[in-house]
Amino acid sequence: MPYKHNQSSHRQHKKAKYKVINWAEYTEALRRRGDFTIWFSVEAIDEWHPRLTW
Repeated sequence: MPYKHNQSSHRQHKKAKYKVINWAEYTEALRRRGDFTIWFSVEAIDEWHPRLTW
């Protein structure tokens, strides 16, 4: 396997560990991480017409 050729020269770094201090803020951040906001201009809202499906 080609990646094993230089494996001994690669430095192995440990993953950084972080200690949670403010659990309420951390929990809220987890809730919000999938949220996103879309902003529409007033002109776009005025020009929008819903499609009528019968």
